[in-house]
Amino acid sequence: MASSEQSYVPAELRAEISKLKLPPLIHRDFVEICSDTGDVVRVMQWNILAHGLSGGADNFIKCPKEALELESRKLRVLEEVTRYRPTVMCLEEVDFYEYLFDNLSKLGYAGIFSPKPDSPCLYQNGNIGPDGSAIFYDTSKLVLSKSDSIILKEDGYQSNHVTIIAQFQTNTDDPKMFYVGVTHLKAKRGYEGKRKLQGEFLSNYLQENCNDAPVIYCGDFNAEPIEPVYSVMKLCAIGLSSAYTVLSGNNTEPKYTTWKIRPKGEECHTIDYIWYSNKGLKVKSVLDVASEEEIGKNRLPSFKYPSDHLSLVCDFLVL
Repeated sequence: MASSEQSYVPAELRAEISKLKLPPLIHRDFVEICSDTGDVVRVMQWNILAHGLSGGADNFIKCPKEALELESRKLRVLEEVTRYRPTVMCLEEVDFYEYLFDNLSKLGYAGIFSPKPDSPCLYQNGNIGPDGSAIFYDTSKLVLSKSDSIILKEDGYQSNHVTIIAQFQTNTDDPKMFYVGVTHLKAKRGYEGKRKLQGEFLSNYLQENCNDAPVIYCGDFNAEPIEPVYSVMKLCAIGLSSAYTVLSGNNTEPKYTTWKIRPKGEECHTIDYIWYSNKGLKVKSVLDVASEEEIGKNRLPSFKYPSDHLSLVCDFLVL
């Protein structure tokens, strides 16, 4: 871990992890996109891997069982979210919200949690509660104006998926208002149509409720860029772009945001995104995608990383 990252991780947490003799987390660097100055908001998007979904028969055949133990993995999740010190965290598959809330509140964060109406975690032996989506924000930098937790609809019918949309103001002499949203869409192949309908609901909601203000919308969309829901978001009337396309130089997504090995084979693709409105926001820097060498031959999760998804982190200038 680079020293700049290490400095953000609380000493008590570093000491607990040191006792476990775990290797350093996967190393990644920030890539500067522009040198402009102003009000900067650092946003993290991350599917942290619910404990209740980490041990099924179809999961992670190359990952040592010890790397999936809850007590050590919670520490590593907390280490990952604190080492970059985001202004806002958008998290999915959160089934240990209270643990994160208790620890992040000591660092000045407040949180919002919205569980799935019928979480699959609840049907697993030894579960610790439902999973859902969460937003944490640094109260020294942002003021929460309002937030809504909404069940996504598909052609008017409620789904089992939620979104949180929060309105913030920067805690500066010249406060700037913007929205942040998080979601986790329907998983697995064969549900492309459902994801498209969920995306259409989200797109319409943002258009109707965000009042021309800047929007940052994060999530695990469970959809590669070739899927219809990606086009739905890209064509949203408020004018959205995907932050991680700035890394490529030709406006394409990274090769992967998740990389795992399951009994049916290896899965390596991009399904996680940080969308942002072109009006009122500018990408200043992004955290690069970990190299194949850093991830390792047994892929994710591992002793070096607690989730099968990589976190995405982006610094935005709020104009």
